[in-house]
Amino acid sequence: MAKGSMYRVVNTKIASMSSRLLRDEDYKKMIALKSPSVIALYLKENTAYGDFFKDQDPNLMHRNEIERLLKEGLINLMDKLIHYFNGDYRNFFKCFYLKYEIYDLKRIARLVHIDKNFEHLRENLVFAGKYRYIDMDMLLKAQSIEEIIESLEGTVYHPFLKNLVNGSTTETLYRFEMALDKAYFSILEENVKKISEEDQRAFYDLYGSYIDMLNIQWIYRGKKYYKLTPEEIFNYSINRGNRFNYKKIKTFCYAKDTNELSKMIENTPYGFMLKGDSLQDIFMERRMNRFMYFRLKSAKKRFKMDISILLSFMELIEFEIRDIISIVENVRYGMEYEEAKKYLIKAI
Repeated sequence: MAKGSMYRVVNTKIASMSSRLLRDEDYKKMIALKSPSVIALYLKENTAYGDFFKDQDPNLMHRNEIERLLKEGLINLMDKLIHYFNGDYRNFFKCFYLKYEIYDLKRIARLVHIDKNFEHLRENLVFAGKYRYIDMDMLLKAQSIEEIIESLEGTVYHPFLKNLVNGSTTETLYRFEMALDKAYFSILEENVKKISEEDQRAFYDLYGSYIDMLNIQWIYRGKKYYKLTPEEIFNYSINRGNRFNYKKIKTFCYAKDTNELSKMIENTPYGFMLKGDSLQDIFMERRMNRFMYFRLKSAKKRFKMDISILLSFMELIEFEIRDIISIVENVRYGMEYEEAKKYLIKAI
């Protein structure tokens, strides 16, 4: 299918799917509900997410079950869209599966490293192993991050992780997560190079800002919480952001502390990330995602015949699912309405 024809078909399909996204009113009603099962019932009876809960009894759903069904529904949406792509574009689209598989691997690592919970690993795997080879039996038997890395030998992740296997347990989780993100963006960049120059520009126009913000977040956390060396932080940085080149990122990595880093970031478009307020560390990721939310909404409205509509839709669906999970979590712990809104990506 010619690229122009492909985007006419794909964008029409996405326009139909987008019309079924949650409204502000849906958010408000869900935040006011009193239990995860009641939220599941609302989603099933009043929203397009009812398709995700088909043949399921909402009264029996707990938080983890709701999250699993939402993620499985996301897979189904992706499967419907990838049908329209072939060749290099199909390989590019497959990188989204990689992204969500990495989410699973991070979850498993946290269960093993922090919670020491080895009984519920399988139920946390929605994406992992679905579209590429992973030794699932070995992964599910892992009782340390080192064993997780060993289980990933022969996969696209292992070259980025193998240097972490040194017998040390200090900060291994953070390095593991950073190495996986480095793997994702490295593989993504290789696939972006193979699509049209117009689509490459559209990709970096959207994702470049996210790459900038991820680099800031990683540098900040690496300095404040993990005392990593500038060289080590720089090794995990990502290429091709919108605002910061190789030299600028290196300067950030060599800032003497987070205060100096904040001054460097202060007059950039991302100064909101390091304002120094009491909620900075708690809400940094949410602020990043909200920044991206508005960029994606704006890009989607332009309805251009390039990759931007697909990218915007995929990210907006993910943000919406993450918001639903946040609402379920906040309701579960009895959080007040006004407080719960602060944790959402979408501004209500």
